[in-house]
Amino acid sequence: MKAARPATAVRKRPRQQRSRATVDAITQAATYILVESGWEGLTTNAIAERAGVNISSLYQFFPGEEAIVAELQLRHAAESRLKLAEALEQLPGQPSLRDALALLVAAIVDEHRIAPAVHRAIAEELPGSVRHAAPDDVVEEQLLSAFSPFMRNVPNPQLACRIARIAVHAVIHETASRTPAMLDHPGFNEELVALLMPFLQRPAVG
Repeated sequence: MKAARPATAVRKRPRQQRSRATVDAITQAATYILVESGWEGLTTNAIAERAGVNISSLYQFFPGEEAIVAELQLRHAAESRLKLAEALEQLPGQPSLRDALALLVAAIVDEHRIAPAVHRAIAEELPGSVRHAAPDDVVEEQLLSAFSPFMRNVPNPQLACRIARIAVHAVIHETASRTPAMLDHPGFNEELVALLMPFLQRPAVG
């Protein structure tokens, strides 16, 4: 099994158009290889060959494949999280928990529609030492702020929000990875909202 060193940073950021094109080609090549061959097939030589660049040009910007993988993860996260960021901004204005959940679920589903093969490869092929998880603290704070008014009978709203977020992501990720066509089912989002509603909006006890 191929060993993985801890992910490292890019050696230098490209400033000229030609350098940016080289880094783009390297990152795109690494993405292709990761999806098609997995972590075992991802080597600097294979990436350079696929990108059509000299290996010395690759090492000019990246110290190894770990740094290239870190860069491709950052790019994928930036692209796929735009919808989620927009939804989080709109959550506080939703009139009901159902409306808020529908907005959130739709955003996460859209997030997983962007390059699903890349998303799956990052989640399932990369060893933990080079996998970059996007920070979720800010997301959870925003969810808690938006959902709290509807969670009066939940004893620990913060914990409940965290479990709900993990559950939503797990269901959508599994669906996107195994049966992506199901994401387009007209009832998929609605069923996921129905799953979460009684968990977050509970009747008073006693």
